[in-house]
Amino acid sequence: MSTLGPYRPGPSGTDLNGIYHGDCRWLARAIPDESVPLIVADPPYGIGYASSWTTRRDGSPRRNMPDFGADEFDPSWLTEAARVLADGGAMYLFTRWDVLHLWKQAIEEAGLKVVQRIVWDKLHFKMGDLRYYGSQTEDILFAVKGEHKMRWAKRSGNVWCHSAAWLPEGQYDHPTQKPESIIARMIENSSDPGDVVLDFHCGSGSTAATAYKLGRRWLTFDIRHDFCVMARRRIASMTPPLIVPQPEQLTLEVA
Repeated sequence: MSTLGPYRPGPSGTDLNGIYHGDCRWLARAIPDESVPLIVADPPYGIGYASSWTTRRDGSPRRNMPDFGADEFDPSWLTEAARVLADGGAMYLFTRWDVLHLWKQAIEEAGLKVVQRIVWDKLHFKMGDLRYYGSQTEDILFAVKGEHKMRWAKRSGNVWCHSAAWLPEGQYDHPTQKPESIIARMIENSSDPGDVVLDFHCGSGSTAATAYKLGRRWLTFDIRHDFCVMARRRIASMTPPLIVPQPEQLTLEVA
């Protein structure tokens, strides 16, 4: 597949890869039905989250972005996600225990089947409410359309341990950046080289960066222009893998 609706190779002969600015619900309308093998989703959880981080991991000042958007529960984009996901495709959605039931219900109402809860053990916890236990896990809902084929050589468990205290790929100016190692497990287990990985909430660009490294193509959306700029810079700073051409980063503005 060299094109995906209007998303197609650029003038320099690059492949589908693009980071687009705009409302993901609007941008996804141009994607053909059942054409995307894998969706990785990290939407606002709907927990009223605000970040208090003010420094980078090396101690230098960090452009703190606690207002990455209203952290409200909004599953409206799932209708488009379910429509474009291919038969046999999969979706991984990051969430948290207290809103997990809301996201599970919304995913299934959109027409996908939630088949697994993956627990991400971050191996550390932050401040939170000091009266009770520190929270060091997040949840990932694994949903499929039809019969999904896992690409692993050996079956693995649903508890994934990885510390996000110091992200090895670098700390970007986004309050909820996810580590590439976690996203890599999703991409490697549920897609093939050359497949398109779709992300409705690009953020700092972790999904795009991971797909790039693993020889997949990507299509990512974000309503925040500054996050799109951040993600493009991240991709531009990476050393291109030998099996993937240097991507041309594109923007499709929404009126």
